[in-house]
Amino acid sequence: MRDQAIKTRAKARSVGARAAKPVRVRPMLAFLTMLIALVLGSMQAAHAVGLVDAYEAALDHDPQFAGAVQEKRAADANVAIGRSYLMPNLSASYANYRNWNKLTQFDPRCPDGKCSAPQDYRSYAGSVQLRQPLITFEGMARYRYGKATALAGDATFTDRSEDLVVRVLTAYTDAVFALDQVALATAQEKAFSVQLASNEALFKNGQGTRTDVLETSSKLELARADLADAQDNLDNSAHELEALTGLSATLDVASLDRLDEHFEPKLPSPAGFDQWRDIALDSNADLNAQRHTVEAARQQLNVVRAGYYPRVDIVASIGKNQSNALDTVGSRYLTKQAGIEITIPLYSGGMVQASSEQASANYARAQDDLLDKTNKVLIELRKQYNLCNSSMTRIQALEKAVESATLQITATRKSVEAGVRTNVDVLTATQQLYQSRRDLAKARYQYMIASLQLKHAAGTLNEQDLFELSKWFTPNVEPIAKNHVIVPPLVSAH
Repeated sequence: MRDQAIKTRAKARSVGARAAKPVRVRPMLAFLTMLIALVLGSMQAAHAVGLVDAYEAALDHDPQFAGAVQEKRAADANVAIGRSYLMPNLSASYANYRNWNKLTQFDPRCPDGKCSAPQDYRSYAGSVQLRQPLITFEGMARYRYGKATALAGDATFTDRSEDLVVRVLTAYTDAVFALDQVALATAQEKAFSVQLASNEALFKNGQGTRTDVLETSSKLELARADLADAQDNLDNSAHELEALTGLSATLDVASLDRLDEHFEPKLPSPAGFDQWRDIALDSNADLNAQRHTVEAARQQLNVVRAGYYPRVDIVASIGKNQSNALDTVGSRYLTKQAGIEITIPLYSGGMVQASSEQASANYARAQDDLLDKTNKVLIELRKQYNLCNSSMTRIQALEKAVESATLQITATRKSVEAGVRTNVDVLTATQQLYQSRRDLAKARYQYMIASLQLKHAAGTLNEQDLFELSKWFTPNVEPIAKNHVIVPPLVSAH
C-alpha cells in the first residue's frame, strides 16, 4: 500500500509539472544539439591545415629559409661595397694641441754661455680632403667582384626558396602518409579481430580448429605491433611538420587534408630527358650560383694583381692651421690644393705575388666545384626523372593490385566455406590487401615529391607547382580510429 501511494504522488507531481510547463523539451534539445554540432564542425573546419597553409606558415617560421633571407641581404650589400671603391672619398681631420717648449740659445753674454726661455702656446690644424679615383684597376675589379657575389647570393636564395617548397611537401606528405598508415593498421587490426572472434566461435561450436585460432591470434598481434609503429611514425612526422611550419604547439594531425583517391599522376613535361638536361644546365639555381662564384673568384684574382699597376686619383683639399712649428708661433695659414696624384707600387715584400698565387688557386678550385656540381645536378635530374616515370607505372600496377586483393578476400572466404581454402589463405589475402594499399599511398606521395624535385633540379620549380598539387588534397571528414590523433607538442627550448 505504501509503495502504491508513493507511485501515485510521483505521478501526480509529474502531471502537475507538465501542466505548469507546456514547453516541449525534446525539440529544443534537438535544436541545441544541432547548433552545437554546427559550431563544433565550423571550428574544426577553421582549424584544418592544408598544404598551402603549411607552406605559408613555413615562409614565416622555417629557420633555414629565414637564414637564406638574411644571407641574401648580406650578399646584396656587396654591390654597394664594390661601388664604393669607384666613388669619391671625402675625409676631414682636426687637431688641437697645447705645447710646452723650452728654447735654449748659446750666448756668451748669458750665464754659463746658455740662455733658456720657456714657451707655452696652443696650436691647431684642420683640413678637408676629397679624393676621386680616376684610374684604379683594383676598384674596377672590386666592383665586378661585388656584382658577381650579389648575383651568386640571388641564385642561392632562389635555390633555397625552391628547396623550401620541396621540404614542405615532403614533411606534409610524410605526416599524411603516417595518418594513412595508422588508418590502415587500425583497419587491419580490426579485420583480424573480427576474424579471430569468428574462429573462436567456430572452435567453440566444434566447426573450427585450434590452429585457426592461433594463426589468427598471431596475425592480430603482429597487426597491433604495426599499429604501434605507425603511431610512432605519426608522432615523429607531426613534430617534423610542426618544427618546419611553427603550427600550433599541440598539432591536431587529423586536421590535415588527405590525398584524393582519384589522384591521377601525369607524365613530366617535356617528355625527353635531353630537354630536361638542357633546361637544368641553363636554369638550375645552384649551378647559376656557382657560375657567379667562379666569376667572383676571377675578379678577386684581378683585385690582387692590381697591386702591380699604378693608380691615379684626383685630389683636392683645404686646410687651416696655426702655430704648427716653433718658427710660426702665432701665425695662421689657410692652404688650398687641387691636382692629380699618381701612385706607382714598386715593392711590397712579395705580398702581391703570394696573394696572386693564392687567388689563382681559389679560382681553379671554384671551376672544379662548378664541374662537380654540374655532375651532381645531372645525376639528381636523371634520378628524379626516372622516379617520376617509374612511379606512374608503379601507381597503376598497385591500383590494380588493390582491386585484385579486395576481390581475392571475398573469393578466398567463399573458398574456405566450400572447404577449398584454409584460414591461412584468408589471413594472407587480408594482409596483402593492406600492404598493397600502403604501397599505393607511398607510391603516390613519392611521385608528387619526385615531380617537384625534378623541377627543382631543372631550375623551373615555383610555388605555383605546389598550389597545383594542393588541389588533389581534400579536407579530412573522418577522424582516425574514432578519435582525432593529437600529437604532444615539442619540448620548449625555453
